[in-house]
Amino acid sequence: MTGKKLRLVNFLLDTIIYLILTLSFILLFKDNIPREDVKWISVLAYFFYYFLFELLVGRTPAKFITRSKVASLANTENRFFYLLQIFGRTIMRFIPVDILSYLFSFRGLHDYISKTTITRL
Repeated sequence: MTGKKLRLVNFLLDTIIYLILTLSFILLFKDNIPREDVKWISVLAYFFYYFLFELLVGRTPAKFITRSKVASLANTENRFFYLLQIFGRTIMRFIPVDILSYLFSFRGLHDYISKTTITRL
């Protein structure tokens, strides 16, 4: 599995995993979380899900399953630069047009802006 199919599978698996984790957390603490805060908890969970996994291990849970990882296209070993790349990559996921960018190219908007790509292991 490569290309757009790999990316679609990663997206679907990560979405399912993120939803299970977020819903479990919200249900576990439903008596302590005001209803109006659920959307903000969901947004923060989405950000930290992608940011922490990709920063710390270079892969989200779906990328472990599909044996792929995030790779920098920049020729640098600078950890701070990589942190900025992953931060930018994660922030770009919040732009609604990002998901549509796959209709027109292999790499999504979050890959182009952050100068990253997905590679197979």
